[in-house]
Amino acid sequence: MSTGDEQVWSATVDHLRALIDSGELPAGSRLPSERKLCEQLDVSRGSLRQALRVLASIGYVSIRPGSGTYVRDREGTDRELRTWFREHDQLVDRLFDLRMMVEPTLAERLAAEHTEPVLARLRSNVAEMAAAAAKGDMLRVIATDAEFHRVIAENAGNDDVAGLLRSVLSLVGEERRAALRLPGQIAKAVEEHGEILAAIEKSDGERARELTVSHLREAQSLVHRYAGESTSD
Repeated sequence: MSTGDEQVWSATVDHLRALIDSGELPAGSRLPSERKLCEQLDVSRGSLRQALRVLASIGYVSIRPGSGTYVRDREGTDRELRTWFREHDQLVDRLFDLRMMVEPTLAERLAAEHTEPVLARLRSNVAEMAAAAAKGDMLRVIATDAEFHRVIAENAGNDDVAGLLRSVLSLVGEERRAALRLPGQIAKAVEEHGEILAAIEKSDGERARELTVSHLREAQSLVHRYAGESTSD
């Protein structure tokens, strides 16, 4: 899928999410037909379907074959998740602090001593994450996101560091799911991994470190932003 196609379906996701969040498309309502939506949003049917799959995977809509696409009532689920993050904000911050101490150094080190097989694994991972995002497979997006960081740790650190990072990453699946609920974050996550990979490929350790720091800080900020949002009208 081209970058242009990704921008179209990502923008379509953001547009429909805004309509749902504003209440213009209320919970339980049926979305217009694909033909009407394509005309209204000026997008292809393929881009619209990708956007709807993404919205379904993050809990915004329910696709019912033969019936249509309906807006889901997300208030209860969102409230529980946001409450958990607010109640455990110190734990979340400590996990990010730990990642911040370890991962930028690992990315910098891998840029200096990478091998072609490792680069091939990272390229495959980024491509798989992009494909999963295009299909709206959020579970696969989250899995490939974590795998990207694990591959770096396993090939730039030692077994103890890699094991520690695996444990930390196992705790942040919901954090990633929450961050990806926010507008534009799905495509951005794929883009950021691609940029980190490009820096490693160029053996630019300083750039790999900077990008990893920025990536983690952004994720931490998004979790707090998500937790602080109100689900009430």
